Amino acid sequence: MAAARLVARNAIVRSGGELVAKLASVAFYIAVARQLGEGGFGDFSFALALTTVLILPAGFGTEELLAREVARDRSRLHHYLSNVVAIKAGVSVLVLALAAVIVNVGGYSPDARLAVYLIGAGVAIENLGRTWHSAFQAFERMEFISISLIAQRVVTAAVGITALALGAGLVAVSLIFLAGSVLGFAVGLWALRRYVARPRLAVDRSRWGQIVKAGIPIGLIGVLYPALLKLDQSLLSFLGGEDNREVGFYGAAFRLIEATMFVAWAFGMALLPWVARHTDEARDRVARAYELGVKVMAALLLPVGVVFATLAGPLIELIYGPRYADAVAPLRYLGIMTVLYGINALAVAVLIGRDRPLAFARACAIALPLNIALNFALIPAYGATGAAIAAVASSVVLTAFGAREVKAVIGPVSTWRPLAGPAVAGVVMSATILATGLPLVPAALLGGVVYLAVLLAVERLASPGDVRFVAALLRRAPPEAG
Repeated sequence: MAAARLVARNAIVRSGGELVAKLASVAFYIAVARQLGEGGFGDFSFALALTTVLILPAGFGTEELLAREVARDRSRLHHYLSNVVAIKAGVSVLVLALAAVIVNVGGYSPDARLAVYLIGAGVAIENLGRTWHSAFQAFERMEFISISLIAQRVVTAAVGITALALGAGLVAVSLIFLAGSVLGFAVGLWALRRYVARPRLAVDRSRWGQIVKAGIPIGLIGVLYPALLKLDQSLLSFLGGEDNREVGFYGAAFRLIEATMFVAWAFGMALLPWVARHTDEARDRVARAYELGVKVMAALLLPVGVVFATLAGPLIELIYGPRYADAVAPLRYLGIMTVLYGINALAVAVLIGRDRPLAFARACAIALPLNIALNFALIPAYGATGAAIAAVASSVVLTAFGAREVKAVIGPVSTWRPLAGPAVAGVVMSATILATGLPLVPAALLGGVVYLAVLLAVERLASPGDVRFVAALLRRAPPEAG
């Protein structure tokens, strides 16, 4: 129970901090979308998507490797931290040069090219700062991840929104994004040295090959999975027209989906150190934790996905305005990804913690070609909506294969059985919203109440042991067996 509480505490503080950071980011992106228009927001989204995809190899699994190995033996911090930062910095320079080549060969406007340079530098610095986050994760002090993220995102949003109100353009906003990344990096380093550990400089180039080799299996996940999520926007830029309007529509919808992903990622990050420390003799406990985690993720995220799917029209108009009406259809399709991402984040945590990251990388390698093929088939005819359909279809395939790999690693476990209660509640919630035809806020509130009531009724009937466990966890008392 103590372990469950520690995982829950870290998940809550991590997700709570991420919630604040995400709200700030959403406000920032909304302001960018409104002030720069579809084309300018498309250029900003393209720069962020392109550099995010390209910078992924700079870490290439070393963050999760650090978290896993230091969780098992904290004396390893000095060696891993110094060398991981050095490796990341060197690779970042190379991939940013590649981004510069791409946008110059691609014939993008001067402002769009400069945005890629500035945003790319910010993405690289943020990537370096995630090394501190891995150390916080290993020490199970994830509140400091939240602190550094809040500092970065809130300041970026406050300064960026103010600058946009005063007439700032794409380049100025990109520079503000870069400055916010520098701030987050500095706050994370300060928190690490002040409250967690004072790592010694221990750069050893002779060990870089060993670290990179150990990180490659994890890094394949870090490259393939985010690429699967981000590639649609990049392909839209090349296939959807010259002015990036379709990228802007898809980006407007995807930003809302992305804003929910922190819940699953926080839970997965909190679970990974616990899984890493458990031996094969604890497979039953890991299986139980995984199934309960799937149920919790679905219970939390499915109603959000239902709101996106059933209330996409008024939601897009409220947030982005009528100019983004073409983002409604993509959001309806993308809504299901809130739950799919949650399941996949848990699978990643379990497989990395069990030293089997290649299993999820194989699932990504199956889904990625499907995603590319569907994008080429659908984007020319359907634009942003086609990209959304491709994203959902490939995510379903990824979830199915990822669940199969988890079962192969930890033994008898079900990914789909824990979804039954949330699925029934989600169907009733959808029917309620569509039948009543209420405006956005009343419809969402009524739907949420109906969802919670049906979920509790189904779970009490079908899984009373899970209900007792969660209730005991919430009131900090030992749970009953069952």
